[in-house]
Amino acid sequence: MSWLNYLIRGYKDVLNIFYPRFCISCEHVLHPNEDFICHQCASKLIRTNYGLDAENPIYDRLSAIIPIKSASALFLFDKQGVVQQLIHQLKYHGAQEVGQLMANYVINFYDDNSFRSQFDYIIPVPLHPEKQKQRGYNQLTLFGKNLGNYYSIQYTENILLRHQNTSSQTMKSAGQRRRNVAEAFSVAYPEFYSKKRFLLVDDVLTTGATLEACIESLLKAVPDAQVSVLTMAVVL
Repeated sequence: MSWLNYLIRGYKDVLNIFYPRFCISCEHVLHPNEDFICHQCASKLIRTNYGLDAENPIYDRLSAIIPIKSASALFLFDKQGVVQQLIHQLKYHGAQEVGQLMANYVINFYDDNSFRSQFDYIIPVPLHPEKQKQRGYNQLTLFGKNLGNYYSIQYTENILLRHQNTSSQTMKSAGQRRRNVAEAFSVAYPEFYSKKRFLLVDDVLTTGATLEACIESLLKAVPDAQVSVLTMAVVL
């Protein structure tokens, strides 16, 4: 280890004494070599190992209903588990750094060139402006921006728009979820996106109703577009 690395490590050790950082999941103090989440909590995350270029249960679920190019998720959503804690902190307690953490996992899990060559735009499932104002942010912004910056793919929240302030999908059946988000989304200036390849990102895939509504809106407005899906977690 070079003297510069020793210096940086010493600086982090001292900084951690006076300004300790805490695990987003268990809230224990992080060690200098840990970012956002402690190693113990990270070890409890269950990877799906789904690639963006292969069929998998997520692709099978969505493609049976609506045409998509590919679909994947980083982790399995385990109730009362670490993934649920992370996403709950992200959506309801302002822990936007979870988005950066999840983007880091994508960067570690997926091949750079393969990922970079597949997409023209990264777009999030949008929030209604009123809901975003109440929350103060879209929980997918840091996730999408960090992916866009790393892979040199344009991230934008101005293509897919949510024009209906629908009620929460939580506690609704699959049919209720689909009816709740039907016609909730629209595409701004679709004439500019002919033959473009979109990566649609979301936090958790449950029934897939919201993603289906988003994809339907995209393909209705831009029939020759190509849509892929990437979520932080999936409920199987």
